[in-house]
Amino acid sequence: MFLLKTMNKIITLIGKSNVGKSTLFNFLIRKKQSLINKDYNTTRNRNHGILKIKDKYYDLIDTAGYIGKNLNKNNINKILTNQIILSIKESNLILFCVDIIDGINYLDKELFLIIKKYNKNFFYLINKIDIKTKYNNIYKILNFNIDIKKIYYISSTHNIGVNKLLKDINFFFKKEKRKKKQKQKNIKRHINISIIGLPNSGKSTFINSFFLEKNKSIVSDKAGTTIDTLYFKYIYKNYIYTFIDTPGIKKNFKYKKEKKIYLLNTKRIIKESDICLLIIDILEKFNKNTLYIKDLIIKYKKAIIIIFNKCDLLNKKKINLFKNKYLIYINKYIPVFFLSLKYTFNKTQKKKINKLINLIYFNRNKKFSTSFLNNKLLLKINNKNFKIKNRIFKIKFCYQSKNKKFPYFIFITNLVKNINLNYIKYIESLIRKHIFYFYGVPIELIFKKNYNAKYIFYKK
Repeated sequence: MFLLKTMNKIITLIGKSNVGKSTLFNFLIRKKQSLINKDYNTTRNRNHGILKIKDKYYDLIDTAGYIGKNLNKNNINKILTNQIILSIKESNLILFCVDIIDGINYLDKELFLIIKKYNKNFFYLINKIDIKTKYNNIYKILNFNIDIKKIYYISSTHNIGVNKLLKDINFFFKKEKRKKKQKQKNIKRHINISIIGLPNSGKSTFINSFFLEKNKSIVSDKAGTTIDTLYFKYIYKNYIYTFIDTPGIKKNFKYKKEKKIYLLNTKRIIKESDICLLIIDILEKFNKNTLYIKDLIIKYKKAIIIIFNKCDLLNKKKINLFKNKYLIYINKYIPVFFLSLKYTFNKTQKKKINKLINLIYFNRNKKFSTSFLNNKLLLKINNKNFKIKNRIFKIKFCYQSKNKKFPYFIFITNLVKNINLNYIKYIESLIRKHIFYFYGVPIELIFKKNYNAKYIFYKK
């Protein structure tokens, strides 16, 4: 119950050893959960407790005393520092504790640099303020040469300044909620893009060149380097892209049981994705495996972009010969790129792909009213007389299914059987080019005699 309430509301107490973190932790959660001792490094493991402020619940973490980078040669000390860094990473707010008796030293400066590195919000707590003889150290603490927005003078044993701290914690998380809501309003859509292809075709290279990071995804000349499915997020013009780097797949899997799981997993990712980026090694050309993957994407009715990789290895003449010979296998509505992802992929090509992804996503989710379809489309279709066994074929009515995630058109006709494929292609060309422009998106045409009758469908 508490875990659900405190989700994304994590507060971490950090500081040197013996600055009063555990005392403050016990006071805030109203339990004697964390051990308190005058000796250094009493707290070892991260202690989790629930902080309740009015009706709100927060996950409060008490960490070990920071030892420093130079003293973590010991295995235990390494684990302690790693635990502190992990808790800083996962927290939303940090309570940075400083002891008024000891003042500031190099350990506090190191901790501040870690907080700054991970860009975390923090409150600066000067603890043990009840000891009046040590007030001279406040001057030293405030001359720390760091940007401190919130300073709290507290004493956890005598409850000095803690109420103000609790009010500000509550107010901080209210502000964060508002910011999150505003961000969610600005963001229009979340697009899942799966990167599909044969082993060693350049899928991981695409991730590295797109994100302009060499080690974003591991790249090797050996086929089958990527084993797991890797997820990478990217924001472009209020659209969140989730790029999914998948293992390379082939049609005839003569592998162990483990590698058959990769194929099933890739099929599942294709089903869940909105757009599929099919990356093909231009040297391998259009073999059975690439055709199998392309047909698999179209089978699941997913939008598709094809990228021919490693074009730097061929001349312009050879690339033109390749286009004339092999582009016959690709449908005209599918966008095609000829690139070298490793060497010549630049920002302009990245922008083109970004714009194309947005356009295809928009085309895929187009919905038209029934009146608009009947007025625009039917008038053009019925102008051309088409006969099936000396009977004139006519479309009485058409509408688009709103439940499907891709363009899905249903035509109510007087005849259903023996419809010529060329005539269906003519209807598709009218839909694609002259009226609706479904570039990069597969569509489905359904033919019925009446609303309740069995239908014949045409996939394209």
